[in-house]
Amino acid sequence: MGMFNKLFGKKTDASTKAPKGFVLVRVKEVVRETPNAVSVAFEISDSDRAKFSFVPGQYVTILLQINGNDERRSYSICSSPDEDLRIGVKKIENGVVSSFINDELKVGDEVWLSVPEGRFNLTHPQGNFVAFAAGSGITPILSIAKSIAKENGSLKLFFGNKYANQIMFRSTLEELGDTISTTYFLSAESKEGFEAGRLNQEKIAELIKADLSLLRADAFYICGPEEMIMSAIETLKVFGVSEDKIIYELFTTPVFMKSNQKIADSASFEGVAKVEVELDGELINFELDTKGATILDKLTQLGEDAPYSCKGGVCCTCRAKVTEGKATMKMNYSLTDKEVEQGYVLTCQAHPSSDVLKLTYDD
Repeated sequence: MGMFNKLFGKKTDASTKAPKGFVLVRVKEVVRETPNAVSVAFEISDSDRAKFSFVPGQYVTILLQINGNDERRSYSICSSPDEDLRIGVKKIENGVVSSFINDELKVGDEVWLSVPEGRFNLTHPQGNFVAFAAGSGITPILSIAKSIAKENGSLKLFFGNKYANQIMFRSTLEELGDTISTTYFLSAESKEGFEAGRLNQEKIAELIKADLSLLRADAFYICGPEEMIMSAIETLKVFGVSEDKIIYELFTTPVFMKSNQKIADSASFEGVAKVEVELDGELINFELDTKGATILDKLTQLGEDAPYSCKGGVCCTCRAKVTEGKATMKMNYSLTDKEVEQGYVLTCQAHPSSDVLKLTYDD
């Protein structure tokens, strides 16, 4: 195994307590999609199958122990709901988990997998859609494209990569039929049959001007590097596309994008707060300084199995509801304004802002 140690080997201790929200599953297939990316299909037992029902565009979180540390990473589902659940994983430079999955994970291995989550969802596949993807951002859009094709909807996909041999799922995309139209862009090489350049604001504006029918799409799905996502969003807005039709997925905590959602109550209290958290029907009480650890970090320090994934305010895995008092978040890229108004917070970003704070994960 070299430097890596799996959470479980071929045999698993059945007495091992399952982490909250996770199920033990077996790796059914590992397919090399590109020199630096694989797809992984999982064998899920009949008794757990209902737990893994998903909407195209959602993700799962995989939990591994590497070098003695619990590592959690979220990966988008690339299969359709009627196929084996499959994720796509691109190897990232110095990426501990992506390197392990690409280089070490084998058929028959058992891993902890969370139930599907996420809001990058396709809700009515019979419509007409446009998508912009780059790199591994194709993963959730492939799941969306499969469902659109099955329901005879249509999708115009613009897909950017550096090199042709790095295009994930190219053959699968080309097998989906005439209703799925894909235009490929290469930014680091010129090659016949491919458009040149990045999917930046200028390029996306050119595409729209060349085909104004794109603006009549029922929804626009965008996934990939933050800079590409921002370019697509801003260009679509310039052309008058309403924000409720623009659906995007961030894989990492943004560097340039501002947190454009409400972040709950402004800090109105400084000092040590008394915090009570309801988790799996049990009450956990502790004191927490308003300028100290986040609520999630404090729970982890106490050895509690609170749910989380990204810890960057991007996913909603750590969501909890404030039932008494106030909390404020440092960042919020996933909760809607309505959810914040209803009292929900991302505990990976939340600090108490009242002397007493009560929250529940069980809402």
